[in-house]
Amino acid sequence: MKYKRSTPATNTYANMNSLLLLLGLSLQGTAPDTTWLPTLRHDTLLARATPTDKEIIVATNWQNKRIISAVKHYAYYMETSPQKSATPNPIIWTEQPATSTRPKTALIDLKTGRTIPMGDTRSLLIRTYGDTVLMLTQTDKRVLEFTQLSTGDKYQIADDKVVTGAMSNGLSPNGQLIVYYDNAAYHCYHISLKQTKPISPDIKTDLHYLYRNDLFASPRGIAGWNKAGTKVYIYDAFDLWEVDPLGTTPAQNLTRGFGARHHILLTVQEFNNQPKNKPIEFPLILNAFNIDTKENGWYKLTRGKAPELLTMGNYQYDIMNNPYVPDQSNFPPIKRNDSIIVRRQSATEAPNLFYTKDFKHFTQLTFNQPDHKYTAQLTTYNTLDSQQRQAILYKPANFDSTKKYPVIVHLYERKSDALNSYLKTEPLTSGCNINIPTYTQNGYLVFTPDIYYTPGDPMQSAYDAVLGAAEYLEKLHFVDPKRIGLQGCSWGAIQINYLVTHSNKFAAAVSASGIADWMTAYNSLVNNGRPNAENFENGQFRMKATPWDIPEQYLKNSPIYAADKMNTPLLLMHTTNDGACPFSNILSFFLALRRLHKPAWLLQYSDGNHGVTGASAMDFSERMQAFFDHYLKNATATGWLSD
Repeated sequence: MKYKRSTPATNTYANMNSLLLLLGLSLQGTAPDTTWLPTLRHDTLLARATPTDKEIIVATNWQNKRIISAVKHYAYYMETSPQKSATPNPIIWTEQPATSTRPKTALIDLKTGRTIPMGDTRSLLIRTYGDTVLMLTQTDKRVLEFTQLSTGDKYQIADDKVVTGAMSNGLSPNGQLIVYYDNAAYHCYHISLKQTKPISPDIKTDLHYLYRNDLFASPRGIAGWNKAGTKVYIYDAFDLWEVDPLGTTPAQNLTRGFGARHHILLTVQEFNNQPKNKPIEFPLILNAFNIDTKENGWYKLTRGKAPELLTMGNYQYDIMNNPYVPDQSNFPPIKRNDSIIVRRQSATEAPNLFYTKDFKHFTQLTFNQPDHKYTAQLTTYNTLDSQQRQAILYKPANFDSTKKYPVIVHLYERKSDALNSYLKTEPLTSGCNINIPTYTQNGYLVFTPDIYYTPGDPMQSAYDAVLGAAEYLEKLHFVDPKRIGLQGCSWGAIQINYLVTHSNKFAAAVSASGIADWMTAYNSLVNNGRPNAENFENGQFRMKATPWDIPEQYLKNSPIYAADKMNTPLLLMHTTNDGACPFSNILSFFLALRRLHKPAWLLQYSDGNHGVTGASAMDFSERMQAFFDHYLKNATATGWLSD
């Protein structure tokens, strides 16, 4: 499962080269023991655990917030240069002592070999600025800690609101101001004065991040600062604002509400080969994405003028900060002087590079041809609770509207933003999902509906959305209403397990790498020993409470407690080493179905983690295809399926 939770305090910050000098720090102390530190060459690129190191779970008591699980030695690192070949510097090295529940942590300057022990704490290196390093550290509470590499001097900010709400690019270039978000508003903390004040009372528009707005009530963030550090540029849901961090002048909507009026997300474009956090300078190139039509392109923003259209179309160039488009389908443009390279693709157009100087006129540089043909149609449907949602209907290239087609409804969060993504042909997508081009070539329609979830009852939202989608499909004259199937992986599989235990609408379903018992999953360990509770309370499960707060909701959302109602042929796939969804959980579900004599199969793979590759991926792909062909196309069941 792709648990993706944004943690504002661990995001990047703006230039702070002189912060420690401005603060006049001098915090020398007794040199602690450094005998446990590794021996590193100055040109070491990355410190890694040795192959013989074994994962350990350290005993902990009920007062500890997390169960500590780690390899003996490991390192976090970050590059200081946008060039991928640059030496990562510095790193944080951590060792887990056998006699302590807290790891020892040290900051290591790979250029000089200097080591700066940080004590018994967990530290996450965020960014380096010349001689200064900014980290998020945690013992009993989280703090922002600034460390000077040359001297080891440190300064900490422990104010919980500042630490928790610190935003990407939130530190001013002079190192004196931190812009942070708290209680639905932006504030500015003056480090030297230790004072804070609100800075966004003039912004009356919605500040929230539209993607996954049913999961986190988080702001869209900060675009950057001007070079002098006198202005900070803040996003609302669609547009860009210029704000005085000291609050002496009113905020100004630079894009004049154009984005909100046209449902276009406007974002300051980042370039592939240029450093992030550059000062904001006008005119600006704004990345644009229309959330209604899925068009992508660019606008130009000149101070004092409305955004000027450069190019928009039914293509995907770079849909910035969007978690719903396929991995690696975006391509931040490459810029050198006034020459720019962009990449363009669509559902029917393979990715190709283009040259431009103005984002208006393009010269094609590469001529890759698609390896498949299908059509992707953006459509709308109504959920059972009367909410209008978007979806993509994929059709074969030789689609014949006089025929009746089987349909596979493929689930995972919101899929419609990928309308113009080029989907390559492969046996299996992401190690556990159907490959849509393969299925359209084999005579299937594929439907990918958007699903929005109600906190505390997400499976009811999935039920209302998917059953509404099925009703929409049944009314299409080219769809066979008796041959509608389901497929999904991870979070999508979890919903499928619920759907087949609460509806007999579907002819067949394939669920890969999911869970079925939310009560036991809540108290399981995932991903190297982390308790799973956080994923339920504040993560993708969206429960927003513990099982003791709302036990009836945990039971209601758990498919295993409705296993006796399941009649849909169900193929389950799981890896025994799944680090996100424990194998034992889905095994319990399968054993329940087996005991109840329900039509279920379990494919178990000993390799892979939350998905399969290589021979196992090919095996699962072939078995899934045979399963759907049998139940949705009346193909003869053979081998394992007939047994």
